[in-house]
Amino acid sequence: MRSLGLLQRAELPGGTPLRLCPRSRSTDLYQIKSIEITKQPLYIEDDFLFHIYGSFLGPIGYNATINATVDCGSHCEEFGAKPGDPTSESDKEDFCEMTKIQQPLGGRPAKQCLPEPGFGLITAPGYAWRMIFNGPGWYNVTFDAKTAEDKRIFCVTAEVCLRFEDPSMNDGYGPYPGYNCTWPY
Repeated sequence: MRSLGLLQRAELPGGTPLRLCPRSRSTDLYQIKSIEITKQPLYIEDDFLFHIYGSFLGPIGYNATINATVDCGSHCEEFGAKPGDPTSESDKEDFCEMTKIQQPLGGRPAKQCLPEPGFGLITAPGYAWRMIFNGPGWYNVTFDAKTAEDKRIFCVTAEVCLRFEDPSMNDGYGPYPGYNCTWPY
């Protein structure tokens, strides 16, 4: 495990570099216990699934959103960006359309975005788009899910190194710090 800064939390169980965001708290509507992804290491242009295990404290409701943000994290200066420059890419999607929720409800089907309090598994697709991750290097990714009333469902973040799986695709980039980094860090 990497050394943690003052505001960082330990990675969540499940073998990914994801951890709770500093702004996550015990009142988040979904208390994450672990996160797994179906492919590791991840490379630019990979598609995969997130399996997020945890417990619901209450319903999410319709019109919830998940905001995915990618930026240069603690490596901005290495990429030539000054601290505070708007260097992030962000995409907000409908949480209910992007996820599948499963709960053990005694044979009753779970209603999407109306989970009952208790254990639940959230499955969501992921894709390391080349238009966002345009070359090998360090990236900070954050997934912040909220209800239509702006209550936090969950927030997770990670700083990772991404490269192309085909080594020849990485040849035109660098040298710069992080050029030879490997998943996840």
